[in-house]
Amino acid sequence: MVKTLPFFEALAQLNLPHLHRNLFSSPEWMAAIHKTYGVRLFVKYIEENGQVRSYIIYSVVRNFLEEKICICSYCDYCDCPVASAEDWRAFFSSLREDYPQFRIAVRNLRDETIRQSPDFRFLYFEMFHLLDVREDMDIVWKRTHDSFKAAVRQAERGGVRVRPCGKENLADFFRMHLQVRKHKYRLFPQPYRFFENIWQEYMEKDKGILLGAFSPQGKIIGANMYLICDKTLYYKFNTSSLDALELRPNNILFWEGMKFAKQRGLDFVDLGSSGYNQWGLILFKDHTGAQKFPIYHFGFAPRTYQFSKKRILNFLTRTFTARWMPDGILKLGSDIIYHNLA
Repeated sequence: MVKTLPFFEALAQLNLPHLHRNLFSSPEWMAAIHKTYGVRLFVKYIEENGQVRSYIIYSVVRNFLEEKICICSYCDYCDCPVASAEDWRAFFSSLREDYPQFRIAVRNLRDETIRQSPDFRFLYFEMFHLLDVREDMDIVWKRTHDSFKAAVRQAERGGVRVRPCGKENLADFFRMHLQVRKHKYRLFPQPYRFFENIWQEYMEKDKGILLGAFSPQGKIIGANMYLICDKTLYYKFNTSSLDALELRPNNILFWEGMKFAKQRGLDFVDLGSSGYNQWGLILFKDHTGAQKFPIYHFGFAPRTYQFSKKRILNFLTRTFTARWMPDGILKLGSDIIYHNLA
């Protein structure tokens, strides 16, 4: 009943419905993460009358940290078109048969069926924001919080200007991205080649834009990378210079992103996921006027499963993101380690 194909073979051989209903199941996103990280991507599917009735996209992760099946790696969420609880049970049984020693991880936003499954248990949740931009921009503006409006006006008065960036600015974007991840969050940055692959899959195909915020002196002080899928603009990556936050580049960058979505005739802006304890980030997204929903994380682990060696990862992360660590070494460490964080 359940059949399996590598993801890109499935694209060529099957009609998989709803691939573009969100960014994280789209062929462009899968191509970018596959080229960057070498992710092993597969599709399990069930047919009815010669058509695909249900399917899941998943990645097979096997590295020094752990062995798991992820639906799907490097995704905020990945809702799969599964027609019924019985189909989910069939997919679960097939995964268990193929990978009996692996745990299974699911990131779920809108799929009510998976929430009814007795095979997975709830682990934790994150917050997700979605902004409706279908009405006139003056209405969208009025729905933003007063503090958001004030920050945008402060940036304008301070001489901050926002404009589209070319690929020559990608290195500036990455430099700020690395600094924020290192000094604010103490996390590995995504490798530079990831953003190069995103540029190839999106910007070169007019499916995205890198908006840069520039100081009155013409120095780039912030940037947002927006990606388009179907009728939604995805606010995927934001970064800013840590010594220019008083100019409020993040607020004006998002406001210009909202206007860009409207210009392109899009309906929504997806603000992505936020950890439930990232109160500052959640508050910023709340102030844009976006609606808030939970992203549920579900999982299954065999009784004999050896969980991720977090101590090793934590040691590497704290070492490479230490203040005294040269940025070039952190960049190299990211190239070596980040593909293990699927």
